[in-house]
Amino acid sequence: MAESRKLQRVPEEVGCLLLHGFSGSPLEMVPLSEALSNAGWTVASAQLAGHGTSPKDLARTTWRDWIASAADAYEDLRRRTRRQAIIGLSMGGAIALYLAAREGADAVVAISTPIRIRPMLAGAARVASRVMPLAPVIFRLSPRDPMARQYRSPYAQIPLGATAELSALLSETVRALPSVIAPLLVVQGRRDWVIPKESGEEILSLAAHARGRLLWLRRSGHVATLDRDHELLFQEVKGFLHEQLIDRHIADGTAD
Repeated sequence: MAESRKLQRVPEEVGCLLLHGFSGSPLEMVPLSEALSNAGWTVASAQLAGHGTSPKDLARTTWRDWIASAADAYEDLRRRTRRQAIIGLSMGGAIALYLAAREGADAVVAISTPIRIRPMLAGAARVASRVMPLAPVIFRLSPRDPMARQYRSPYAQIPLGATAELSALLSETVRALPSVIAPLLVVQGRRDWVIPKESGEEILSLAAHARGRLLWLRRSGHVATLDRDHELLFQEVKGFLHEQLIDRHIADGTAD
């Protein structure tokens, strides 16, 4: 099956929107973008509001701004393609699910996507933000592989107040999940201590009207697109997209 997928043409009318995570940038999605592009997919990457510029810009944005910037990129992709998948990492996965619920999608991939912020982390951020609006990034959430470093978040500081906006976004996503009907691939790393371990299972449970499955990456942490299982991740994503956006339409007689 894998060989047949390699040989089949990916129609230009099929596209993928990639969404990065909180305080990150499109850089962390570059390896996945290149893997999809090399396989023939039409790929668009959104730069979410307040990201990829400066921490102060992020501090001035809200979760609605992040949604709006993703929705603009999605609308542009929809003008250029007939079928679309939305693929998000961490917060980007939450936005992907939110957009799928509100705007519709043909498939969704949510990678390392939290169902909520850990209560202890949220409480600490609220207290610390009163005296330290910008907190230094003490450690990086990406692997030590030198090749991955070029794709890490450029921010050396994080606006702690923005965690409240992230929490609000996740709450809105949870409320939207029952409206998701697009097929879902939910991916989580066994070594991801950033998000609650039950996140993937809860997403699939709440999105009860969608066909979905959970893929565990044995050797990966939070930024799975840059971690040790990234080749397996990319292979699984391409297979899922082919199944949902091409194979299923061929079987239904609706292929281009």
